[in-house]
Formats: sequence, C-alpha cells, structure tokens
Amino acid sequence: MPAEQVPAPVLPQQLATTLTGHDGAVLNVKFNPKGTYCLSCGKDRTLRLWNPHKGFCIKTYTGHGYEVRDVSVSSDNSQMASVGGDKQVFLWDVASGQVIRKFRGHEAKVNA
Repeated sequence: MPAEQVPAPVLPQQLATTLTGHDGAVLNVKFNPKGTYCLSCGKDRTLRLWNPHKGFCIKTYTGHGYEVRDVSVSSDNSQMASVGGDKQVFLWDVASGQVIRKFRGHEAKVNA
C-alpha cells in the first residue's frame, strides 16, 4: 500500500498586515504553537505580544536592560523565556507580564 501524500502548504502571496509598535529594529518574531498569536522582540528592549490576525498589540513586556534578541513560548502559552544583550535569560508569566525568574551567569550577550 503506497504512502499517502500530503499536499504542500499554500504560502501567502501578499502582505496580510503590518504590526507596528517597536521603537527600533525587530530582532525576532515567534508564533505560539497554534499560530494564534506571536511574540516579537527588539532593540527597544521590549517584547510584544500580538494578535497578528487582527493586527494589534495585546501586551508589552519590559525589564531587559539591553536589546532583546530572542523569545520562546511554552507549549501551554503560560510562560515565555527571553534573552538578550544584558547577558541574562528572563522567564516571564505571559498573562501578568511579571518576570518569574532571571538566570544570570553568561559572560556575553545571549542570542538564543
């Protein structure tokens, strides 16, 4: 019995929306596992939670002392981790916007 072929995904051919809000370069954007929202981070030292389908910022997270270089969200969407130029990893509560813990000890910028 031959294996069932899965059709290739259809990629968008035009711009759907533009998310504006960061003051400076955006360094990374990640979607949550279901693709219902995304997180962005950048040179302005903030992270932003977006509804990309409606085109608005839900929440802005501040706390990093330097640029935020990467972000990753937990599978249940309750927490996220961010890293950056301040040589730290921040663990965040997504809903409250509070930092749960800072992991220090890196000797240089953390990229991912």
